[in-house]
Amino acid sequence: MSIIKYLLPGLSLFAFSTTFSMQILDPTNPNKNIFNHKWEFVSDDVMGGKSVGQLKINDNEEEIFYRLKGKVSTENNGGFIQFRSKIEISDTSLKGIKFKVRGNGEKYFVHVRTPFTFLPWQYYFYPFYTQNEWTEIKFLISDFKKSHKLQPSQFLSTKIKSIAFVAFGKDYNAELDIKDLEFF
Repeated sequence: MSIIKYLLPGLSLFAFSTTFSMQILDPTNPNKNIFNHKWEFVSDDVMGGKSVGQLKINDNEEEIFYRLKGKVSTENNGGFIQFRSKIEISDTSLKGIKFKVRGNGEKYFVHVRTPFTFLPWQYYFYPFYTQNEWTEIKFLISDFKKSHKLQPSQFLSTKIKSIAFVAFGKDYNAELDIKDLEFF
């Protein structure tokens, strides 16, 4: 909880803000998130695709960030690389996601999976673009789009079971940096 002070001529008022946020990245163990789940790299080679890449965790004293780098190829019905982790949210007041991003100007996606995403090709997604310098991306959970018509259009934050940062959909070189991931 934070206190906000309003100043009026001759009068000071205080209001309490109940804004809460949950940092997902664990600065004490960057290989895992705060729920003790590992961040992992996944590519379309699990289904015969030809995309290649890697997840590098930059953990220096100045900052911690995650770099997804590689070549996305649509050859052989492929077309993605990603890094992801399981998450466990119990707070229903969390309504959005924010993080800082840097990259090569390409379009990337946040994917989340819920109990409503049974099949591998089902997920909820939010697209974003990168720039050379760190930029904040902030959006509501209600802004996610569904990938399949049988999924419900809306869900609560407590239904999110995993989060992924994804490069996909066309042939290109991917370079995506992520830091300061949190739910708000």
